[in-house]
Amino acid sequence: MRQHVVFLPVVAMLALAGCQTTKNNTEQAKAQGPSSQSERLIKLADDIDARGESDTAIALYQRAAAMPDAKASAFVKAGAAYMRAGYPAEAAKAYQAALAKAPNDGEAMLGLGSAMIEAGDIDAGMRALAQAAPLVNTSSAYNRLGVAQTFAGQTGEAQTTFAQALKLAPGDLDVETNMALAAALEDNSAIALPLVQKIAAAPNAQLHHKRNVVVVYGLLGQADQVKTSPPIGLTTKEVATLLSRARTIRLKGSTQAKAKALGSILG
Repeated sequence: MRQHVVFLPVVAMLALAGCQTTKNNTEQAKAQGPSSQSERLIKLADDIDARGESDTAIALYQRAAAMPDAKASAFVKAGAAYMRAGYPAEAAKAYQAALAKAPNDGEAMLGLGSAMIEAGDIDAGMRALAQAAPLVNTSSAYNRLGVAQTFAGQTGEAQTTFAQALKLAPGDLDVETNMALAAALEDNSAIALPLVQKIAAAPNAQLHHKRNVVVVYGLLGQADQVKTSPPIGLTTKEVATLLSRARTIRLKGSTQAKAKALGSILG
């Protein structure tokens, strides 16, 4: 969830010159500051949002989006602020307004998909994410789609989506963990086990990765593997709790039921 271009020497010189010009133009633009009232409000809202004053920031993003000179990006900013504040319905409206201005805006479509899923409209949200992911073409976009597919019980499709995300960001532990969870839900140890073994041995694995490693082993019915060698940083009680939850999920009848139960403890 990159093209390599080889230039001939003369073209390379032109390309470097163009980059320098672009850099100079960018620096000039930064020196000049925002060029429209909407952009000035967005910059102010960004600064306020960075200080954690989300309500004030949202009000400013709304004002920015209401300006006659507002671009689709103003509505995307408003939507993202609503999502961070926990208002998915309002976020969806902002993203829809962005798409009214720019129907192929991948970021707006991606945000809309996430907002719809958060608001409970999973099918519509996944359709939006599926359309947005190739437009945005980032690992995080495919990862977001894969997570939605996983919690909807579409674990086979999710693994394909996560594989695409890993092509864009090889070795990303978040994506690998999610892929392992999707495989474990359908009891596919051939895919899940090599992934969690790699994640568990990774020096940069964080506690949330390690917790999910425990869950994967539990979903596969291999709790003894974890009990014998629990991940460093997790308490004995925490490991036992995670294994107990995984065991409960494993007893669910179908992959879809297991996915729904997993979403309830990880969502």
